[in-house]
Amino acid sequence: MIMFVSGATATVARYPNVGELIVPEAGNSPDSLRLAPGWWAGDNSCFNAKPGEFDAGAFMWMLKRFYGRKGCRFIAAPDAVADAYKTLEGWPFWSGIIRGAGFVPALVLQNGMLVGEIPWRELGAVFVGGTTEWKLGQQARDLMAYAKARGLWVHVGRVNSGIRVDQIYDMGADSFDGTGFSMAPDINIPKGLEWISRNERQGQLL
Repeated sequence: MIMFVSGATATVARYPNVGELIVPEAGNSPDSLRLAPGWWAGDNSCFNAKPGEFDAGAFMWMLKRFYGRKGCRFIAAPDAVADAYKTLEGWPFWSGIIRGAGFVPALVLQNGMLVGEIPWRELGAVFVGGTTEWKLGQQARDLMAYAKARGLWVHVGRVNSGIRVDQIYDMGADSFDGTGFSMAPDINIPKGLEWISRNERQGQLL
């Protein structure tokens, strides 16, 4: 399982098994990326935006700046927090933009999404969003299992504790991110890596 971190470039560079999460408002430089494939990804910053204030221009600028850079695991298509209908409504447009820029689009799973409503053949990955209660519930678990069965990469957002890492590891997540790792990164990134290692060691014993 990979931990993706936004910012904290100097600290992240010391850990070859930590991925880099690019976000529109951070102004990340493409030259800071590692050459190893699959170790960076892009978010859309919708979670932190106020309703109706998503900065589409900043998102498009991010795609333009990183255009042609290899090794991207996924780019999260813009979504509506905890709103399945609006997220799916915007998917055709935004997934097309992301693919046109040469990246793999990830659908952000939101409260109320059902297996039969998701255009699985169009997805390159899924990003588990929604409220905390929902993302740890049975509906999200079912969607993650279905995505894994189709060979899709499964990422979970807003993971900031060892307990949460344990939970999503059990649910089959491939990667996660959390703002806590960008804060005091010299302390929190090693903690996150130990949480991953603990689960992987336990998994090998089963």
